[in-house]
Amino acid sequence: MAAAADPAYIYSKRKAVTAFFPYAVSRGRDGEHAIIDKFLDVADASDPAKRFMWGAIRPFIPTLFNEASPQTIVLVSPHVPWDGGLHDKNVVTKWAEAVSAVSAASYTEEVKQSVVETLLCIASADSLRQYIPVDSWSWLKKRPSLPPVCLGRLKGTRVEVFREVRKLGDVETLKSYLLLVWSEWDYADIWFGGDAEMQTSIREDFSGTEMKHHREELIRRLDHILRELDRGLGHLKQYKPALGEQGVQRAKKQYGELRRMLAGMELELE
Repeated sequence: MAAAADPAYIYSKRKAVTAFFPYAVSRGRDGEHAIIDKFLDVADASDPAKRFMWGAIRPFIPTLFNEASPQTIVLVSPHVPWDGGLHDKNVVTKWAEAVSAVSAASYTEEVKQSVVETLLCIASADSLRQYIPVDSWSWLKKRPSLPPVCLGRLKGTRVEVFREVRKLGDVETLKSYLLLVWSEWDYADIWFGGDAEMQTSIREDFSGTEMKHHREELIRRLDHILRELDRGLGHLKQYKPALGEQGVQRAKKQYGELRRMLAGMELELE
């Protein structure tokens, strides 16, 4: 099985595997999704840091998106190098159309994960963020469980993405975004310099008695993260080997400060 394969070996065969991608797309368009599923299985088993060398097919992605079925586009999109020179409004439009075409009956956890991760990846690309339809952000409210290794969540902590979500002016979407990207897994350079801005937002957007239930949800999420961090680096590295002790300690400090701030807001209302 691909999941049990050596990532280095798969990476060494990247040209052959990526050359197979257009065929997998064409079969998916004809309703044969097993082949694209196998392709994605191999991609997931490869080294995530190398993003499966999607650069080799980047020039063909717009054409492939024009030909692929909506389901194929949705499932493939998290692997696409959105920040790697893919400056194409039409590709974002095709992705959004594919997401809209997926029926509610097909909202599996995999589909929700794929949509949210892709949304965050696109939002992190300065040249593409403006093309995201407003209604696409509502997918954050579905709050799928994102895996430990998740490029979308990592990139989604850029302060520019946070500002874009906050600009929507919808507290439920903003809260869902925070619940998704606050994580024990992605905390290196958390918020990319936007710590103070996020704290200001929490005080401004989640203050008052009417926001109590939102604050309680955020506190529960932070409590979970802090408990996981307290389990130590050895436990965390089982799921994400790249983690380091310095990052764990920094995360404890930052998430602890957020937790104390939210708890303090509760006390101020008593």
